[in-house]
Amino acid sequence: MAESIVAEDGLRTESVVPARAEDRLPAFPYRAYVLFVSVLVGACSTLDRQILTMLVEPIRKEFQLSDQQVGLLTGLAFALVYVLAAIPAARLADRWSRRGVVALAVSAWSFMTVVCGFAQSFVQLFLARVGVGLGEAGGSAPIQALISDYFPQKQRGTALSIYLLGSPIGMGVGLAFGGWALAEYGWRWAFILAGIPGLIIGPLVYFTIREVRAGLADGVKQTFAQPPFGETIRTLWRIRTLPLMMLAATVQALIGMGMHAWIPAFIERSHGLGSVEIGAKLGAFVATGSILGHICGGPLADILGRRDIRWHLWTPVIAGLLAVCAAALAFTGPVDYAFPLLGIQVFLTGLFAAPMIYICTTLAPVWARATSAACSMFIINLIGLGLGPVAIGKLSDLLRPSYGDESLRMALLCSLVVVIPAALCFLLASRTYKADFEAARIRLGEASLPAMRH
Repeated sequence: MAESIVAEDGLRTESVVPARAEDRLPAFPYRAYVLFVSVLVGACSTLDRQILTMLVEPIRKEFQLSDQQVGLLTGLAFALVYVLAAIPAARLADRWSRRGVVALAVSAWSFMTVVCGFAQSFVQLFLARVGVGLGEAGGSAPIQALISDYFPQKQRGTALSIYLLGSPIGMGVGLAFGGWALAEYGWRWAFILAGIPGLIIGPLVYFTIREVRAGLADGVKQTFAQPPFGETIRTLWRIRTLPLMMLAATVQALIGMGMHAWIPAFIERSHGLGSVEIGAKLGAFVATGSILGHICGGPLADILGRRDIRWHLWTPVIAGLLAVCAAALAFTGPVDYAFPLLGIQVFLTGLFAAPMIYICTTLAPVWARATSAACSMFIINLIGLGLGPVAIGKLSDLLRPSYGDESLRMALLCSLVVVIPAALCFLLASRTYKADFEAARIRLGEASLPAMRH
């Protein structure tokens, strides 16, 4: 029999049953297949997003663009519509079908990636990238929520870590493939070829992945009518850890997303390497480092969290400071050291990816999980991906009269200082995390989440 539990903080309640959630889930082989397809979705998303970074210099020269305009293409064109559409797409997924939204999104962004290859001007390419961002807005949050409902809490951290492997895989393929395709066929065909896989993956999602009830893996028996959007946002805002963590991750994303959009161009300008060599080496080191970071992030959080759950938020503080040191050495040292140092940098930043999604989907009520993930994506991508590349590009333009081609190096170094406010926000979030986690346990019931060590 379902038992209704009301939290002391007045947040919406869930009805839970004491039986094990795993007994009502699909068989493990099928859940593993769903996770595999989710990895493909993540890889395709990052590939179509990442491919432009390898094509920056020939596009800049053909269209005679400034660094600020390049920053608009790599950042704001994609991110602005991405963040504006992410929350409505997540709400649609929560109300309608997460599977359907993901399938439509993958097909849409892949088609628009192909369209990028036919652009004849800066404006046309900008609009095509807007289309890519609009499509990708519907991919990430719904698939994260779906994974959270396919895997119980004790398996969720590992499942999310595996899902997140799609991002570094797509990054590595995007860098290596982009460099090769650019050298062999030019930047237009690089876009066209990069968009084809998603046109296959989209239908695969729709026809082979089954929709499951929200909260199934947590033992939630009933389904929920979605409350108004304002109520959902107010509910998430009252979970004090979430806005602080999102702010911290957003500031840190200025380093990750903003910086990495410019690294291939920096290496080509400052060190004179060709696109094939840059793509191959960056793809190997960055993808390997990111994969290891995503693999280790979930288990490391689980191990440290058994001692004190606040390690979920202390880890990015330590990792972020070390990552900045690695990046600074990469930007100031010989190019042979830059590639492995950048690999170390993305390994360290990758450690927090799985815990962040875990926090967003575990602290939020089951009826708001996709919206919670979308809110984090909204602010992170608006600032990190949207403004990060533009800010670095603008700073590079301002420094060009003094530093010439080395202006981009100086702009990248200046961007590293944002790690300080990010660390402070993570520390502030850790102060409320225990209480918010306990409140989540109360809403779901003692049978749904494991006891927490104090």
